[in-house]
Amino acid sequence: MIRVLLMELNRLSSHLVCIATGGMELGATTVMVYGFRDREMILDAYELITGLRMNHAFIRPGGLAQDLPPGAVEQLRELLKKLRKNLPEYDKLATGNPVFKGRTVGIGYLDLAGCMALGVTGPVLRSAGLPHDLRKTQPYCGYENYEFDVPTLDTCDAYGRFLIRVEEMHQSLRIVEQCLDRLEPGPVMVGDKKIAWPAQLALGPDGLGNSLDHIKKIMGTSMEALIHHFKLVTEGFRVLPGQAYAAVESPKGELGVHAVSDGGTRPYRVHFRDPSFTNLEAMAAMCEGGQVADVIVAVAFLDPVMGGVDR
Repeated sequence: MIRVLLMELNRLSSHLVCIATGGMELGATTVMVYGFRDREMILDAYELITGLRMNHAFIRPGGLAQDLPPGAVEQLRELLKKLRKNLPEYDKLATGNPVFKGRTVGIGYLDLAGCMALGVTGPVLRSAGLPHDLRKTQPYCGYENYEFDVPTLDTCDAYGRFLIRVEEMHQSLRIVEQCLDRLEPGPVMVGDKKIAWPAQLALGPDGLGNSLDHIKKIMGTSMEALIHHFKLVTEGFRVLPGQAYAAVESPKGELGVHAVSDGGTRPYRVHFRDPSFTNLEAMAAMCEGGQVADVIVAVAFLDPVMGGVDR
């Protein structure tokens, strides 16, 4: 449940960056201010829970780095209240704005046939009318137990992608609230010490790391814990030979990993199916016959992350 909660907060954060930077590209600086204002509150929540605002490595093989800290549930409920109050502002500011619509309606057009041919996923695909969302079609992390809708439109353009992301943020708030209502005390890491990363975390000047008390214990009083800690740090855990593909519905589309194991502690081969790389290949089709200025809008509401493209 905590994994789902964090993933949906991340979806909110990602969509807010898309809308904020998309507004900036259009010259709508107020949209940018609103987007980063709300994203900052989500990053504050991440910092509260994980100790870091980004790249926090909180989800680990076998579970989580640690449980939610004291007071986190209450602060997350306050965050939900603030976001529910703020999200309608995007509709008021942009949805019916004739200038915003003039720069996005019909721009970056890519219909369903084009999306299917190019392997495009995420909000771009759903703006073409197909309700494909791995949280529904191939549920993971218990997503089948949550009530939420998959919004779709048939506009096939940048304007529709904006509307899809706004509605998806409302759906993410629904899921986060359900997580908070269902949370109960319990373990946050698998019990197998050969897989579980042995850590008791503490906030320090350099972020989040092992607490000094935990290091003192495994170094001085528990030979078994020290052996497991050393083997995990230096070797990792052994995986049976074979291959697997797993995918999640990231904010930008299907994020998949194909891993091949030769039976050792390191993968023989790993390949990431990054939605930014795949979706970006649609730019030529989106922009053909358009104006140069429209390329900026098409890229902005395609929402690629160039780090994912490079990978």
